[in-house]
Amino acid sequence: MEKLLGEFSFGLFIWQTFIVVGLLLLLRKFAWNPILNAIDDREEGIRSALQSAQDARAEMQNLQADNERILKAAIADLKQEVASLSIEIAEKVTKESLSEDKKQTQLVEKLLKDVNL
Repeated sequence: MEKLLGEFSFGLFIWQTFIVVGLLLLLRKFAWNPILNAIDDREEGIRSALQSAQDARAEMQNLQADNERILKAAIADLKQEVASLSIEIAEKVTKESLSEDKKQTQLVEKLLKDVNL
């Protein structure tokens, strides 16, 4: 260490300082700014992707809510249709049953007439 201090050259120190400052300026112009620009671009891309993902999530939730609403409406319509068909079938069966009962009653009356001849 004493040797370095004893052989210190002020001119060499100036040149080394000039070279280091020049190197830092070159790095700033050709390396740091492009690196920082690339990092900023990447950061903006990530923000954009996150925003797109949030928008897509919100749209999916809206679609899911719409699908549930449509499904509930379809189920209600189907219940109404089943109820009306059930009533229609019950009325038809009742009419057929009454018709069959009427036929059987007429047949029994005819048989009783024939027996009472």
